[in-house]
Amino acid sequence: MAGDGVLYEWNDKDMQAMVARSIGNIQDMTPVMKPFSEYMVKQTDDRFENEKAPDGSGWTKLAAATVARKAKLNKRSKILQQDGYLRLVHPEANKDSAGTYSDRIYSAIHNRGGMAGPGLKVKIPKREFLGFSDQDIQEFQDTIADYVVLGRKP
Repeated sequence: MAGDGVLYEWNDKDMQAMVARSIGNIQDMTPVMKPFSEYMVKQTDDRFENEKAPDGSGWTKLAAATVARKAKLNKRSKILQQDGYLRLVHPEANKDSAGTYSDRIYSAIHNRGGMAGPGLKVKIPKREFLGFSDQDIQEFQDTIADYVVLGRKP
């Protein structure tokens, strides 16, 4: 019986090479994580400069008593910057994660807020300086996609 037909053959060598490269890139994400953690140090520094949380909201203003105490001690008047130590955040990156951290023991109470002081009688407002904004997350996702799929290093 005579007939007719059409055959489409797909050569997927390029696709297979891209998938193999992507799998290799996923094994060690350090080339993406290291620059992203350094990017987050800059973002955190900007938060201190602008006194804003990752979501863009402003930090709670200082209490009048705190302003007076800082003036009396001739300390910096900017929020969370009395001596400048909280602003000194460090990049942290490995093959699986990236971010920033503060090595100050009092960083968590200022970043998350809560009760502090003797008998936990002083309420510290949340003034988040460590964290990711939606823009930070989008930047990270775009950088990962470029690295994993296209092999572009940041």
